[in-house]
Amino acid sequence: MSRPLDPGFESTIDVLVVDDEWNVASTTAEILERAGLRAATAQTLEEALHVVESRRVRSIVLDHLLAQDDASDFLDAAADLPPVIVVSGVGRDVLAGLEVSHGSLLFACRSKPLPPPELVEVVRAAVQFGERQVAHG
Repeated sequence: MSRPLDPGFESTIDVLVVDDEWNVASTTAEILERAGLRAATAQTLEEALHVVESRRVRSIVLDHLLAQDDASDFLDAAADLPPVIVVSGVGRDVLAGLEVSHGSLLFACRSKPLPPPELVEVVRAAVQFGERQVAHG
């Protein structure tokens, strides 16, 4: 079962799932782990930034709205991000605005709920894209 990172975890994570709802973050991470991806979770902007700064994260699934912050806050605060997939339950219009304001930082934007096969597919594509960027970096 996925849980927040602690010092005993590996230094490389395939996907960091950031969602303020623990059950959503945990379920999403479990789906990705069953698909063979190493997943970790964070519930706040601060937790997510700490993980990104202290571990090699290959992709991020980021909920658009967190309890205290939103995806824009994270994208503005973090430097040198891996591919980011933003998911939102508030509608496509909000995602379109995020794509306009932060498009160069985003790998994909998707509406919730994201069916598990689509989730796995987009995360695997993001990981592969990030690996190609590092290789050609």
